[in-house]
Amino acid sequence: MPNYKPFKKQTLAEQVATHIEESIIRGEVEGGETLPTEPEMAEQFGVSRAVVRDATRMLAAKGLIEVKHGKGSFVTHTQTPAFGDALLLALRRMGASNWDVAQFEQAMYPEVLALATQNATEDDIAHIQTTAHKYLTLHAETTRRGVPLADAPEQTSLRDSWENLLQAIFDATHNQVMTLLARPLIQLHGARDWVGLEEDLTTQETQFVKTLLALIAAGDPAAAREQTRSLMKLPSEAVDALSKTAVATPTMIVLD
Repeated sequence: MPNYKPFKKQTLAEQVATHIEESIIRGEVEGGETLPTEPEMAEQFGVSRAVVRDATRMLAAKGLIEVKHGKGSFVTHTQTPAFGDALLLALRRMGASNWDVAQFEQAMYPEVLALATQNATEDDIAHIQTTAHKYLTLHAETTRRGVPLADAPEQTSLRDSWENLLQAIFDATHNQVMTLLARPLIQLHGARDWVGLEEDLTTQETQFVKTLLALIAAGDPAAAREQTRSLMKLPSEAVDALSKTAVATPTMIVLD
């Protein structure tokens, strides 16, 4: 007879939290909806308000709900921010560098582009083109003013715009795992200031984005994979600088 481990006994708070969690996962409670008040849930589950309070803390820790004092508990629209925060914290504790992130991007992005090329619909492509135009326009305006890309608030706006473009490309894969990873990856990618480029940064960025658009529209996954692999290559100066900076922090890359 196999030696089975005993089931973990759940506290009342854990049982309440599990019940609400399953309701959220099944879509019975949608993002943005307000949960019943503490007294209402206490009566519904037949437990004390203290038990309900502990259950909501557990759900908030998982990123499933957001508690707003004086307003109530709201179901979050997505767990992506909480997932990204947890991933970034874990990598910081491990002492990860920006080069660790860059290596992961070099391995993953070619596959994302290949799958997006294979699965993108006409609507997907149109959306990617629109977000790309917005990003490149903002990038050009920022660099024209001579503002370092690592500075806020310019970096925040530019980062949000790039995040929207990246999300559109990941969404075009129609793969739920890749869709979930898009925004956490942006969170891990620290800003890079390039010094000594032969071309201005806007020109290089424009060429890079336009190449991505052309690859997706061409409908050739193998070509998208290989060309993206080539686009993701970095000079030795970049590898050295990224290796010396902590994950998600700005990096200055000086080219000889």
